[in-house]
Amino acid sequence: MTWELIKKFFLNYIWLGIILLLVSIILELLYPSTSRHFFINLLILVLNYVGIAIIVSAIFSFASGTSQFMEQIKSLLESIVIKKNFLNNIDPNSKKEVLKTILQPSVAEANNYPNIGNYYGHFIEKALGIRKKNVRSNYTVNSNVYFDQEKKKIAIDSRYSYRLYPSIDGYGDVTVGFEESLEGPCTCSLLSISTPNGYRLKEENIKFVEDINEGKTCKVANIPINQNLNIKDCNHVDVDLNVKEYGDDHWALLSFKALQPTDGFKFYLRCSADIIVKEFSVFVVGAKYDVTQSEDRKEITISCNQWINEGSGLSILIGIPHSLDDNSNKEVKKLLRAA
Repeated sequence: MTWELIKKFFLNYIWLGIILLLVSIILELLYPSTSRHFFINLLILVLNYVGIAIIVSAIFSFASGTSQFMEQIKSLLESIVIKKNFLNNIDPNSKKEVLKTILQPSVAEANNYPNIGNYYGHFIEKALGIRKKNVRSNYTVNSNVYFDQEKKKIAIDSRYSYRLYPSIDGYGDVTVGFEESLEGPCTCSLLSISTPNGYRLKEENIKFVEDINEGKTCKVANIPINQNLNIKDCNHVDVDLNVKEYGDDHWALLSFKALQPTDGFKFYLRCSADIIVKEFSVFVVGAKYDVTQSEDRKEITISCNQWINEGSGLSILIGIPHSLDDNSNKEVKKLLRAA
């Protein structure tokens, strides 16, 4: 096998290149540079350059005929043309331009839907914009509903937990909020943020400030975690919150809304004593979810295993059992839709 390769190599035009180089050397020896004619100098230079070019091209031609070279070129072309691996390493603006080119509407589409290009552009911006946001996974809510004898109201104790991932700019603040004034009874008794390397930040009895969100009075707390934890090299942190919310004396409306892109969630609620789940609504677009409710309507589990966008969520109306006439049912459903 080795002899065949050597034979194939030396049967190439490499001999012609070597001969031309030898002729140029002989001419240099025969004609000293001091008395050499201009045409002799020109001939020596031509023989040198042409000889070297022939040798290099012969070596390349030999290499291109080997199976190893062909496999390498094949792998390179496959990576670029078929797998599109080169797209992984381009900058975000170039990715956006590539996507716009790929999703460019045809002439027929543009004639039928003049603004279809804007529609494609909207989702391109939305998809690429996720790199600037903190995203969450493993989102779980465990809630226990009971009647608070001291306040004479329905109370909900909830434990929220999720894993938070940084954006290209790092971690943002952890936000906790309730749709009520500062004097409202809802509280967050504990916020715990844990890093993979064992550090833990605990904030107890969170202090809120009043804010207006979508025209509603709210109380909100923003807890910065970049300043309080050494999380520069952490690829995620785990967040846990203990929250207590209150309803009225015989009913309560519990709502959950995703404030960040979230990779699925699981919501579990259990009612004690004479409290039941009366109605519920799930606000999730473009993802499938599953609802499991007990026959006595005291327990409900709502889960989704796909990505949900900001604004997705659910509302659950819980209360003491009593019969509702048709008009009351309509009011309840209106309340759920408005939540």
